[in-house]
Amino acid sequence: MNELIFLRRPGAEVGEQREYRSTFEVEPFDLHGRHHEVTDAEAEVTVTRLSDGVHLDLEVRATVHTTCDRTLQPVELPMRFGDSEFVSRPNDEELAVKDWMLDVPGYARRALPTEIPMQVFAPGTEPVRPADEEEELDPRWSGLRGLFGPDR
Repeated sequence: MNELIFLRRPGAEVGEQREYRSTFEVEPFDLHGRHHEVTDAEAEVTVTRLSDGVHLDLEVRATVHTTCDRTLQPVELPMRFGDSEFVSRPNDEELAVKDWMLDVPGYARRALPTEIPMQVFAPGTEPVRPADEEEELDPRWSGLRGLFGPDR
């Protein structure tokens, strides 16, 4: 499918709804000190004609390939994000809309960096914790120790 979706069709009735599905490519990028490659990017878009504009429901799914911050091993992050917005103007930079045309890859390029966590860990890696360190209780709270049971 074409990666540009025309949002405002001449002659469309108020309440008319159109659905689109798009697969596209996103260029690799660097973020948080790691290289990210995006595969299997696809979007589902629903456009509903309203009297003053259009309502846009957009959901993007993609797989981001990056590295684990702890082991530096490859990690796949399944991503799912989107927007549900009323578009009343022909241009909306935040949604990658220009002249009533939605640029699906442009939207994904803009939104992906905000969806990727700052730290990525491979499945099975454990958080680093101090070895056998007892939690020290503030002595001012010692009077409450027996309030909730013998072990607390």
